[in-house]
Parts: sequence; structure tokens; C-alpha cells
Amino acid sequence: MKQLSSLVCLFLFIGCNSKADITDNLTAPETFAFQILDKNTGENVFSNKTYNPKKITVKNLDSDDVIPHHFVSDNDLDIIVLENVGRESEDINYSVNVGDKRIFELHVDAILVKKGLDFEYKNVEITNTVFKRDKTSGVYNILASLD
Repeated sequence: MKQLSSLVCLFLFIGCNSKADITDNLTAPETFAFQILDKNTGENVFSNKTYNPKKITVKNLDSDDVIPHHFVSDNDLDIIVLENVGRESEDINYSVNVGDKRIFELHVDAILVKKGLDFEYKNVEITNTVFKRDKTSGVYNILASLD
């Protein structure tokens, strides 16, 4: 029994780290979801096969790095999802492209709120397009010009 108690104490001390990074305990930042619609017809450009979702790229405009994203086609959603935007408390400048066509740009000032260890976004801007945000789902409906 004494050995078991010693072992439990050892695990407790190993698991505690006073030098833990504060970002380890933060809630995940908001997920951004985008549905690209033909501005003339209102149809989803992936559902109607105008664009191929395999040709979607998201690029960091500051570093030219490719940003990971997901394309959700389940239940005919056909949306682009960006997760962990601003996880490192930074300014975000991304372009969302399909093939060679830049569809829109996303600019976000992400700040860390010290009180609740939560993320807060200031000045979320979507440029080079017209958009509407669905307040129920949180999805940004991008009204793309296909010209």
C-alpha cells in the first residue's frame, strides 16, 4: 500500500508543470466557416460544380504560407472551414482562392482576453467580395462574382 501511495504521488509531481504555457489552457478560437455562393443565382459554387473543392487554397498574405483548411461536403454543406484562427494571438491576413481566382480575403485582429482565458476577435473583415453572415449558423455566405 505504501508503494502504491508513493507511485501516485510520483505521478502527481510529474504531471505538474509550473512552466506551462498559458495558451495550453485556452479555449479554442472561433471556427470560421464560409459558403461560396454565385452572387447572381445564390447557388453554392461547389454544389453546382462551378468550382472544384480540391482546388481550394488558403494563403497567408504576409508569409505566403499555405494555411490548412477543411472542406465539409457532408449533408451537401459544401463549406470551407478554418480552425484555430488567431490561436497565437496575432493579426491574420489570409486569401481564399479556388484555382487561380482569389475569391476573398480574411483579415482578423485576434487578441487574448486575460480574464477568462478566451479569445476575442476585433475587426473581422472580409474584403474583395460581398458577404452576409448567417446569425443562426455563424457561416459567412460569400457572394462571389464568377465573371
